[in-house]
Amino acid sequence: MLVTREMDYAMRVVRALDSGESLETAAIVAERERMSPAVTLKILKRLTAAGIVESRRGAAGGYRLRRPSEELTLYDLFRAFGREPLLNRCQAADYRCENYPEGDCGTCRELCRIQEILDAELRRTPLSRLFNK
Repeated sequence: MLVTREMDYAMRVVRALDSGESLETAAIVAERERMSPAVTLKILKRLTAAGIVESRRGAAGGYRLRRPSEELTLYDLFRAFGREPLLNRCQAADYRCENYPEGDCGTCRELCRIQEILDAELRRTPLSRLFNK
């Protein structure tokens, strides 16, 4: 599992929006997190579509988190970008092992055990824990 550049940007955008109830423009988020405005807007659109961020149009518009970062988890961010945070391809639901098609692969079994632990940790780790406050 890799935290992609896109995931890193998403964490930074959430951090920038975690400052309070006020709406922030994409330009302010980009400046605060030292990101390009185009990338920031792309990430904000994905987070909005996933229901993590709320957007309002107009002169007084901007973006803010729908829920506090204490209620959002790392797993939520992975899901927002359509990715399961998998250790290996054999953890995917539709994967069929070419070495053990009957499903008795010891490596896969152990990785599945570790995957369950990883998923539980990602689901219980609030994004607020990542931010220096």
